[in-house]
Amino acid sequence: MTNSGNSFKAIRPAARRGFTLVEACVALAVVALLSGMALPSYLEQLARSHRVEAATALQSLQRHQELYRREKGRYAERLDQLGARGALYSLGGHYRIELRSAGADGYQLLALAEPSQARDPECQAFSLLVRGAITQTQPSGRCWAL
Repeated sequence: MTNSGNSFKAIRPAARRGFTLVEACVALAVVALLSGMALPSYLEQLARSHRVEAATALQSLQRHQELYRREKGRYAERLDQLGARGALYSLGGHYRIELRSAGADGYQLLALAEPSQARDPECQAFSLLVRGAITQTQPSGRCWAL
């Protein structure tokens, strides 16, 4: 039996283009899950790098204080005596640096966290205290662990 005049064509589904809503939601859920796992680790590493800035700034000023003492016979009482102009901040600006209680036999340097470092509650303030030949750092532990 021939089919004259009636030609039947196979109906093919339309070619798929793009993603279905379900596929897009699954992909979004996977990205959200991975981001949720990685973000805390990333923020911790970022905070650690900012701590390094603070510790490095204090150690650099300690070296400058020792050079100043070698020349003048006493420690500098102000940061501008060490060459600083105006307010002094760590390299990235995450900590403000202060010099307190300086005298002939010692001094105290502080690195105080700026608002950009507020997510790091453990290390809001670094202290480097020098009295004679003794140097003390606060807080101890992981804040100074470079």
